[in-house]
Amino acid sequence: CCFPTGVEQRSIGALGVTDRPRLLVLSENFPNTAFPYLGIWAERMTLASRGVAGPRVIAPVPWVPPGAPGRWRTYRRTPRRREIGGVAVHHTRILHPVLHSLHAARARLAWPTLRRAADRLHREQPFDLIHAHFIFPDGVLAVRLGRRYGVPVITTEHAHWPPWMEAFPAVRRQVLAALPGIARLTAVSRATAAGIRQVAGEATRVDLLPNVVDEETFTLRPGGPPAEPGLLLFVGNVRRTKGLDVLVRALALLGGRPDLRLEVAGDHLFPAYRREEQAVRALVAGLGLEAQVSFLGPIPPAEVARRMQRCALVVLPSRRESFGAVLVEALACGTPVVATRCGGPEDIVTEEVGRLVEPVDAEALAGAIDHMLGRLGTFRPVDLRAFALERFGVAAARERLARLYGGVLAAV
Repeated sequence: CCFPTGVEQRSIGALGVTDRPRLLVLSENFPNTAFPYLGIWAERMTLASRGVAGPRVIAPVPWVPPGAPGRWRTYRRTPRRREIGGVAVHHTRILHPVLHSLHAARARLAWPTLRRAADRLHREQPFDLIHAHFIFPDGVLAVRLGRRYGVPVITTEHAHWPPWMEAFPAVRRQVLAALPGIARLTAVSRATAAGIRQVAGEATRVDLLPNVVDEETFTLRPGGPPAEPGLLLFVGNVRRTKGLDVLVRALALLGGRPDLRLEVAGDHLFPAYRREEQAVRALVAGLGLEAQVSFLGPIPPAEVARRMQRCALVVLPSRRESFGAVLVEALACGTPVVATRCGGPEDIVTEEVGRLVEPVDAEALAGAIDHMLGRLGTFRPVDLRAFALERFGVAAARERLARLYGGVLAAV
């Protein structure tokens, strides 16, 4: 497994702790009414933690005034409190800058209402530990809460720090000031950890805490029609960074396989990305591939799983990825994968389960797809699923979290 659990850390059970630690999970990237699949990986890790902790979640959403336009208005319908799997999720309303140029002000604007919400929960049942997803603004805010309550803070990073922090030096200053208040920094992949060290210093300790696959939704095909040997599936936001344009060009190069089709599951997510989706659609039309490429739009996880179960390959052609959750989901469905060496996929894909190529290389991607289609019969779905669950399943996640939380609490 690429992700050691850390034998130097003691688990909760090894510490003799009979009661699960009371955990506050803090994450703006968490499913809500406006974006039901936003930060779904944070939700999955929170649900996995139930076996070793007692989590409660503050997942802030922007405060939206009456009469706000478009998708912003949907936030007003997000309930202030709901439950997922027995875990209480509090959607605290915070001030959120509309302009991206004010990105560095997010922690300052969110603090007053976030503090009041956390204080109320802490009075009801004091926290033992805070786990924040993303260093900014959540990690920076978590450090302030940790100092306020005298409890340790863990952060899990899902994003590349460079070039983000070079573009926002004020964010970088806030992050570096917060780092001494974080008991344990974790990252979802080795590439993400390397980015943290690039900004914070090579001596910075970063533990690995990969994302968790929803193994109940993403499972083997229960029967029915056989897999479609000429069907490729792309799952993700239709953005340039995801490399869908490269995959479309690779499909054009595979003209000798007229049976090939590509399904695209996902959309532009934010209105600002619409031009990127339009550019891909124009490329499909320009290459004469309209009959081979289907844009499905956003579909729920259960439908994604169903399409993964019946396709030949799931392809992730990204220019950059911090992890690559769709690859693990595909493997859990028993489907092999093709991806690029763009960060996270290197921690997931081996010759046992798929093939890796360099990013932004349509010829190499076409060659890898052709190679994998030629050896589909060598992959056993049950083996692909076992590979995924051993490394990224709920049991593996709980073991990592037990060691992580236990090690931090032992040091208090």
